[in-house]
Amino acid sequence: SSGITQSTGNDIQTGFQMVNPLHKRKLRLALEDVRQPDAVTYPCLAKLDHWWVVNEWLPSIGLNQYKGTFRENLVDGRVLNSLTRKDIERHLNIVDRSHQTSITLGIELLAKYSYDLEKLTVKRAGCQHIDRDVEVWTTGRCAEWLISIDLKEHANKLSYSGIHGAVITHDKEFNVDVLAAALLIPVQRKVLRRHMEQEIAVLKSGGSRRQTTMSKPKAGKFKESLSRAFTNNRAETPDHSLKAFKAPEPGNHCKAEPDGLSIKFDPEIYA
Repeated sequence: SSGITQSTGNDIQTGFQMVNPLHKRKLRLALEDVRQPDAVTYPCLAKLDHWWVVNEWLPSIGLNQYKGTFRENLVDGRVLNSLTRKDIERHLNIVDRSHQTSITLGIELLAKYSYDLEKLTVKRAGCQHIDRDVEVWTTGRCAEWLISIDLKEHANKLSYSGIHGAVITHDKEFNVDVLAAALLIPVQRKVLRRHMEQEIAVLKSGGSRRQTTMSKPKAGKFKESLSRAFTNNRAETPDHSLKAFKAPEPGNHCKAEPDGLSIKFDPEIYA
């Protein structure tokens, strides 16, 4: 045991026949914590094994597609905390810049809470049913937000998007085009995109709205936006609704029902 803790990097590589650089880093970081326990910055890191990173953390940031590479490289909490954008591209073969950003922002969020999952869980529980503290939202919580703004049919597309709360709040490049691309919404759907842009603005401004996950809302936000879009583009005209229909003057060949809601042909006029 004492021999292992005194090993150098070369000893580790030779004695344990390690070639993978992240495997070597993982062991080195663990040994450093044993040698200098008082110098440990984040004590909770030791509790986060690679199983948690692969099966819990990656889905929480919407990057399920990288489970294989994280599992192969045995990325645990200590290694995760050490990753740079260069490491993500070189050692994990993740070349998508937006996904690199998603990972780095996800790591920064964990560091902000000292990798204390209990503390982070409590924070997330406080905004589970209300639109606040967006920074801590998981991809799953973002999907619930999409459902609340009448985009339910697109919510499941976030699983591989890399979009989570820290991206929405801290990525300067995040906007309606990024979200629309992730949801595969074409540029031709201008009304829908305008609706999404308005909702993103509300979210980023800190505006909160109670979620209606337990019951269906009476009128969805997108439907209201769509209605307003048609109303605003129509000139003011007299009320031609069926409720405004009046009984015909004598000589007309149709008559109104008593409730004024329908018009029927009157055969007696032609008798």
